[in-house]
Amino acid sequence: MADTTIGDLDFAEVHDCFTIAELVIYEVMGLADRGRGRQVLDDGTVHPGGSLPVNLSGGLKSKGHPVGATGVSQHVIAAMQLSGTAGPMQLGGARRGVVHNMGGLAVANYVSVLEAV
Repeated sequence: MADTTIGDLDFAEVHDCFTIAELVIYEVMGLADRGRGRQVLDDGTVHPGGSLPVNLSGGLKSKGHPVGATGVSQHVIAAMQLSGTAGPMQLGGARRGVVHNMGGLAVANYVSVLEAV
């Protein structure tokens, strides 16, 4: 719907409530084949400096996983990246990012694509 591919993104903030959740998200996003989510960690794809840095903020667990405020927190972090105000976690030249969030027993899922203007 956003007319955006994974290759159009500069960074992602994903719902890493559990380690396995982040690995599965890599697979669902198309960064890794099914069952191979760890591969993008091993090859550096999702690390700072990789082709799609993920959770430059440290992810949800680094914030204590603020249930109820998770999506807001992720969007604020993404907006900071896009406005160049993310401080030490700033990704140089970030123009487009994605936020993935889920709730309940993974029954409520959404993805937002944000772009600097």
